[in-house]
Amino acid sequence: MGWRVFVSTYESAIDAKGRVSIPAPFRAALGGGNRIFLWPALDGSGCLEGGGEALMAMYRATLTRLPPQSKVRKALVTRIIAGSADLKMDETGRIKLPDELCKAAGLTDRITFAGNMDSFQIWNPERHAAFNADMAVAAAEPETQEALAQAYGEVLRQQERGLYPGPKLVEGGEG
Repeated sequence: MGWRVFVSTYESAIDAKGRVSIPAPFRAALGGGNRIFLWPALDGSGCLEGGGEALMAMYRATLTRLPPQSKVRKALVTRIIAGSADLKMDETGRIKLPDELCKAAGLTDRITFAGNMDSFQIWNPERHAAFNADMAVAAAEPETQEALAQAYGEVLRQQERGLYPGPKLVEGGEG
């Protein structure tokens, strides 16, 4: 089984009936599933976060590890589980965006899909452009570069010990 990752950014339109086509690479990343879950992003960025059944299963497994009566679990369950729309893609790869989610994300006629590794985001294009500019600045900061170097090094060490559960990340040079 290959790695299914949501990558890249795509522009799209919302039709008169509120439908939008999920980009073909994102449909492939869903692994053949036709269910899409969408909710307002938890970070307050103003976009929608979404994914398929695999993402929802990961959230379920994660959230059930929190104490049942904790405020943290209740907040996350309320925002992610109760706050999601459970949508079915039609045979052409379209979904109908619920009006309340469009309003929450400021979506009108044009949208931007952005890959987010195991999930994807749906943005108002102007909000996405501003967010992308902010993230470009943040990515260039020394703390960000150091955090990436540390995490990358740890994954390489896990790979060398045979603990990384994925494809070989870095091929050795010939010599």
